[in-house]
Amino acid sequence: MMNRREILRMGGFALMGSRFSPLSFGKIELPPARANRLFFEESDIPQIRANARTILLGAKFREWAARSPESLAPAWEQFNKSGNIIYDLRKVWAAFEETAVVHLAEPSEACRKALVDSIEAAIRLPKWEYMMDGDAVLGIMRSSMATSRLLFGREVLGDEMDPDLDQRLLVAIADKGVQPCYQAIYGMDHPDEVVGWRMDPDHPHIQDMDMSRWPMILGSNNLRGAPTMALGIGALALLGKDERAETWLKAAEDSATTAFKLFFGDGSYFEGLSYSEYLLRTILAFCEAHYRVRGTIDWTRAMDFDAHTDYIAGMQAGKKADGNPDIVNFSDASKSIYPCVSSWIERRTGNPRAQFATEHFAEPGYFLDYLWYRPNRPSQSPPSALKNYRNEQDWIVCRSGWRPDDGVLAFRSGRPANHEHSDRNSFFYKIYGERMLNDPFGAAYDPKTPTWTLRLTKAHNAVLIGGKGHQYHKGEEGVNESQAEAKVVRWSDQGQRVWWCSDATQAYNLVDANVSNVSRTVLFAKPNVVVLLDRVSLEEGARSVEVRFFPDNRDGKARLKVEDDRFSIERPRATLYGAYATNGAVEGSARDLDLWDGLVGEDKATETDRADAREQYGIFPFVGINTKPAKEHSIVTVMVARPSGVEKKPTIAIRSVANGWQFEADGVKGILDTSERTPEVLLG
Repeated sequence: MMNRREILRMGGFALMGSRFSPLSFGKIELPPARANRLFFEESDIPQIRANARTILLGAKFREWAARSPESLAPAWEQFNKSGNIIYDLRKVWAAFEETAVVHLAEPSEACRKALVDSIEAAIRLPKWEYMMDGDAVLGIMRSSMATSRLLFGREVLGDEMDPDLDQRLLVAIADKGVQPCYQAIYGMDHPDEVVGWRMDPDHPHIQDMDMSRWPMILGSNNLRGAPTMALGIGALALLGKDERAETWLKAAEDSATTAFKLFFGDGSYFEGLSYSEYLLRTILAFCEAHYRVRGTIDWTRAMDFDAHTDYIAGMQAGKKADGNPDIVNFSDASKSIYPCVSSWIERRTGNPRAQFATEHFAEPGYFLDYLWYRPNRPSQSPPSALKNYRNEQDWIVCRSGWRPDDGVLAFRSGRPANHEHSDRNSFFYKIYGERMLNDPFGAAYDPKTPTWTLRLTKAHNAVLIGGKGHQYHKGEEGVNESQAEAKVVRWSDQGQRVWWCSDATQAYNLVDANVSNVSRTVLFAKPNVVVLLDRVSLEEGARSVEVRFFPDNRDGKARLKVEDDRFSIERPRATLYGAYATNGAVEGSARDLDLWDGLVGEDKATETDRADAREQYGIFPFVGINTKPAKEHSIVTVMVARPSGVEKKPTIAIRSVANGWQFEADGVKGILDTSERTPEVLLG
């Protein structure tokens, strides 16, 4: 016989005979429902249809309308052929989501039939997820996606849903969506009680890794959001229809509260903007539904949404080539927010800076965008104080403004984080619309794939000691956090000129116990002068040190040149000129990153393998400044950016003085005082 805790773990009694339990059977007394809808009211439909024609959302809607509902059939065909729940079933739900929005805005018989046929196909699937706890199905990403999209589609169809289909759908949502998500959330909250999380052996795409800590890892990162959403909105849909609903709803409320606590007090988020966006758009879907059905919790008090709005602004980096927002892409982050996130914040808090974020920092592409966007609301640009942004994580982003050609310099210090790279004391610099010094995109999740190398220090604008970067893992548990830390130990904000020093000794010492000091001092004289001082000290054995600088070369248009103590990095719209000096012998060179370097089995890679990697993943050129082995290293690099069309090269001067280094570049001059362990920047 199961005890009470085991019953709670299973979410109460299952639906009897795959049908709903009679209302009289349940022992839970429900308060009167405030509303029956989770996503929108009938009265919202005119605004939703108007949103589909706005400047912000119109282009994406037309794109969806052009391929809906025809995109659903091939998506199902591909999934039925492959059985790939991770990638191909995701494409099904993406096509379903698009078709549902199109049908809501422009109803048609073709869309209605495609949605109904997809619902029938989803009901027939034995499971919606690719992870398990023992023999029980876990709901993480795909069960959550299925649950949310199916409930949205159900609401879009409304009276067009056959009652029998509606009942069968809710049974499937309860058993294949909500209960697996409850299983996942319970495991996150009680990791000592899990049987053992694992990949479904029937799933064709399995990456071999240690999942023993995954309940704790996933429970404290963005992946808590999706199952919480599905658990919560599923429970709200099933109130009064399934005895488990109240238990599920309480678990979702508690889990949402836990998720909001993952944000720092200043609104920043440790996995980067892409992942805070994912966490919020999932959690807020539940919060909004909760407002509609229950209304017992004021979710705007769960975190500082005003501060998070500033975090969104702080992480921007102008525009991409296609005109969409670009961001500071620390870790695996790659894109900005969907409009729904900032629209919800504006809608629920009235913050005009959230409206500005929606209109300037958001890229449409999610079904909630059309439901939550409110055009013509008061808008306010970010405050000047955010131009030099240092958050509680010791991430620094300094800019000359938020226009596409403005300068943005972002620096990664701080603590470990899920989805991170081996990037302490690395930085990113964009100006004149060009990523002159780039943070790599597209790093692999599989440590046997060549682009895993993009996660490592050697692929960043950072320092190598004896050819090695700082501590990182080998993907044993996936892309979880490392043990490496750095700390900003000096910070001076003078508006147009800002400088800081970050100590990463601990991170490098974990790899080489001979390391006693690693620091990087950065001066940003806006918008186009960057000065670096890298200092490395070793206890006994001498080591060489290399400082690397990687431009963006995704389009193959970066051109690098090194001559004597000078270098240049040219992109189509700008050139970065640099000069360097050290306290010892030094040599500069322009080379390409070997994507096989450092991988397990690297010694078995042939030249053909390396050529194939370059062909498939691209070429990653960099400037390397290499010192000879020594116990003390001091490397100064001064860089000046120029827009294309300006032929006159900047004059850069660096010389050693009694207390450190003197520099002058483009009218900016000063001294890097190295008298103490933590340097000081003295500006002239």
